[in-house]
Amino acid sequence: MKSQHRHCCSIILTATLVALLIGCALPSATVQQTGSVTTPKQAPVSGPIEMPRIPEEGFTTPVPVEEIVKPDEISEPVPGGVIDWGVGVVRARGSGVIDPGDPKPTRARLMAERAAVVVAQRNLLEIIKGVRVDSDTRVENFFTRYDVIYSHVEGIVKGARQVGPAKFDSLTGVVEVELEVNLTGPQSVADALTPALTPSTGTQPPATASAAVKEFFRQYSGLVLDAGNTGLKPALFPKIYDEAGNLLLDTREFYQYTGSTGQKVLHYINRLDEIIARPEFARQPLVLKIKQVRGKLGADIVLSKQDADRLKWLKDGARFLFDAGRFLVKLLL
Repeated sequence: MKSQHRHCCSIILTATLVALLIGCALPSATVQQTGSVTTPKQAPVSGPIEMPRIPEEGFTTPVPVEEIVKPDEISEPVPGGVIDWGVGVVRARGSGVIDPGDPKPTRARLMAERAAVVVAQRNLLEIIKGVRVDSDTRVENFFTRYDVIYSHVEGIVKGARQVGPAKFDSLTGVVEVELEVNLTGPQSVADALTPALTPSTGTQPPATASAAVKEFFRQYSGLVLDAGNTGLKPALFPKIYDEAGNLLLDTREFYQYTGSTGQKVLHYINRLDEIIARPEFARQPLVLKIKQVRGKLGADIVLSKQDADRLKWLKDGARFLFDAGRFLVKLLL
């Protein structure tokens, strides 16, 4: 009996030990499984962790600015009209006198208005002929070399827009009309000059922005050249030089970027403080002083060596400035 009793106790003790071992083993197994699913294994770290490099964001041209100059802010009065360099139009006036002997007043007024249009067209042609292309050339200088340019200008004049209704002075019997054409864009003065503006080399500006151009747009919202009291005269396609006479930029090479959405190679302005307060110029533009002007017509720009060195990227980046309308020249007329 004693032997049988010892045997039963041994069985009970063994079972108890087995149960205890199983109870201890189960939590351990559960923790190991949970850890293997939710906790990634990491190698020991010695020193700072090197984060993966963030790829450089793609470059995008800044949002184009809308018209930033009001009519007649940068205007050049000329006989018979005005060249409005700010909004980029040429306007001309013409007048006709009503025939007091015509028994039909309506017809008399209509004939006077037609006569006024003819005079305005003639004045418009004369004004366009005198428009400065750059500091050495006016539009009329191309007429002798390119017959097609003269023909195109005539066509543009005949298709000029009338500005508002004709004005009739009943006391004097005079009817006055005003016509206008664009300086740039389709059916414009610059468009008529296409045969003379097409580069003979066939070179095209870079289609992608260089590192220097990207860096400029990261820092600045645009480029402003301040003419101060240099006497700079506006032109369609001014050239930009450094003070040693090296050409930095010939804007006529970019005339193809003056399009239907209002792009100009540059914008002439005179209210810089108001313009840079606009949301489009939340980041301040780079403002450089024009050192002097160049050429017989005083329309080409000369920058100091120091400022020219800051614009070594200009030829590569000009088209992006033009597309966004962020190349400004401040002057006084």
